[in-house]
Amino acid sequence: MSQTMYERQAKAALEERSKLIAELRTVEADSKLSAAEKRERFERIDRDVNRLEAEARDAVERGEREAEVRSLAARAGGVVTPHGGSDLPGESEQWRSLLPSGNEFRALVAEGSPGSGGYAVPTVTADKYVEHLRAASVFLRVPGINVHRFQGGSFVLPNLTSSTTPGVVAEGAAIPESTATFAGLTFAPVKYADLYRASNEVLDDAAFEMRNLISGVMVRNIATQVDKDAFQGTGTASLSGLTKAGIGTAVNLTTGNTVVKWDHIIDAFSDIEAAGATPAVIWASPDMGKALRKERENGTNGGYLAGQVTDPVIQKGLGLPIYVSANLPAKTVIVADPTRIHIGVRSDVRVAVSEDFGFDKDLTAFRATYRVAGIAVDTAATVQVIKASAS
Repeated sequence: MSQTMYERQAKAALEERSKLIAELRTVEADSKLSAAEKRERFERIDRDVNRLEAEARDAVERGEREAEVRSLAARAGGVVTPHGGSDLPGESEQWRSLLPSGNEFRALVAEGSPGSGGYAVPTVTADKYVEHLRAASVFLRVPGINVHRFQGGSFVLPNLTSSTTPGVVAEGAAIPESTATFAGLTFAPVKYADLYRASNEVLDDAAFEMRNLISGVMVRNIATQVDKDAFQGTGTASLSGLTKAGIGTAVNLTTGNTVVKWDHIIDAFSDIEAAGATPAVIWASPDMGKALRKERENGTNGGYLAGQVTDPVIQKGLGLPIYVSANLPAKTVIVADPTRIHIGVRSDVRVAVSEDFGFDKDLTAFRATYRVAGIAVDTAATVQVIKASAS
């Protein structure tokens, strides 16, 4: 295959890529498609775009290598034929040894240094990888939480804070006018982002699909941080978490109450009902989750208050599911009506790949971004944050 044919192959791949990019714009502008349908098409088109980019790059590299081989052979007094032969006696196919192998390309990989790719590209590597899975999100997993998708820089969710109480009106008397007071829950998006870079030698020579690994790690890292901030974010360069002062109702137990007990849960349950809401979830830090599930009748001899250990009801209390998360502060339990909790999503997690970053070093950059806004609670009494005493 001549170099001209390689060039045509690269050009054809790039033309197909341009058509797909135009299709991306069409999908983005199509108002008939749901967000899920758009996301599915974006993912499919992105895969095809990446494949065509790889094909074009491979064709260009093959053309450049063949040109280099022809130059070397010409200086040696031979001419390489398009099919790999040579006019030098006995040299048929031997010119292929001039093409660099994967090991010869691996200039930036130090096999003895894990930080430089040693674990990814040793002499023999399994074609799978093992990873420490991060804890799944226990905030957005709860049914009923209001997720608002919005456009623009920020948005305001109107909130009725009070209204006058109607009274008895005598026959023929004027009906007094009622008043309603509104406020607004303002959602300003914050961006969570992660960036990785890797040499193309490591990406090409790794025995497993390292690109998928990097993308997956970035997405999980962002999800874990958002989950943590949803519970204990300060609102400064982060979300405002449920445990932040003023978001929910803080219930600080007095000295000596070092463990949250079911009596405290029942109090919180009743306070939420009094606010006209319906409790539907218990979030607990690991230490308090253990204590609640092991609390018994009559001290240590009776049955478990949360249910028998052989029953699935052990995961519930007062009919509410118990979600244990290491992202809650220690000694903390939250009882809430999730339908009163609001979070805004400006854009879903996006993973982008660029070969321009570190171009002079032959590096590929991977970037993940996620823009969310909130957290807001429309009535503070519907989120009861119980904090056990430190002593």
